[in-house]
Amino acid sequence: MRSVRLESPFYNVTDDPKRVIGDFLGFALSPGCVSEQPLAEELAESFGPGGRGMRLPVFVAYRAEEADDVPEEFGDRFTEEIGRRELWVLTNLMPGRTPDSVVIEGPELRHLLADAFRQRAAALSP
Repeated sequence: MRSVRLESPFYNVTDDPKRVIGDFLGFALSPGCVSEQPLAEELAESFGPGGRGMRLPVFVAYRAEEADDVPEEFGDRFTEEIGRRELWVLTNLMPGRTPDSVVIEGPELRHLLADAFRQRAAALSP
């Protein structure tokens, strides 16, 4: 399982060479990307097994429920796992760059979110 470390203002994640997961954590934990409800509740609702994910102009995170939900760059690598495992697709859509994607299992995604959230809270506390 990957680990995360907050090196303000960035989240560095092990085994994340294109920084897709680190960028995702930064967007997901930024105050401008959440609703009026507390951040912990918003994250649990958005990224739980039945969550809606996150869609921003520069980043998307969604649950892969069909083979067509996985970007072509992964070929058939995850085809048999869809429906049996909770897979999430994270895609960085930064302007001027080719989109980069990562497929990650739900429990690992939530583990990284929780750890990054704790680190963020510690960094913001007086």
